[in-house]
Amino acid sequence: FVDKFSDHNVHLVVLSDLVPTTQTEFGIKFSNDSGSSYETSYYNFANQRGFVVGTFEERKSTSQSSIRLGGDVETSDNLNGYFYIYNANNSAKYTFITQHSTFTATSGAGGFGFEFGCGAYARAETVNGLRIGEQTTASAFTSGTASLYGIKEYS
Repeated sequence: FVDKFSDHNVHLVVLSDLVPTTQTEFGIKFSNDSGSSYETSYYNFANQRGFVVGTFEERKSTSQSSIRLGGDVETSDNLNGYFYIYNANNSAKYTFITQHSTFTATSGAGGFGFEFGCGAYARAETVNGLRIGEQTTASAFTSGTASLYGIKEYS
């Protein structure tokens, strides 16, 4: 999504049946130059992840090249979920997200899983682009949809 954040302070992104190009964890990156490039630093996140087999773990970082959304998915698996973006259009504030996702993970971790948490792009600048894809690479996904909605404020 490029140049879609100027009209609202809060946005909702809904992800439906994202299938990766390779085994991956999905993430997002922000742009401050309308998608010409995407930032690779200043990201922080903290998430809780769990699987139907009963394993749970905390995922966190202050030094990743993207904000983690979730998953440990193969090319035959998918991810569904949503995240809210706050302050993307405010050059005086950091851009924050909160997120929830569910995913299938046929190898390794064991079946169906969930992830929820939060993240920040820790630079006070206007964000005007968003890339959704594999956590640390430019690859996106082979199928699925991502929808962006602005949340209207009432005073």
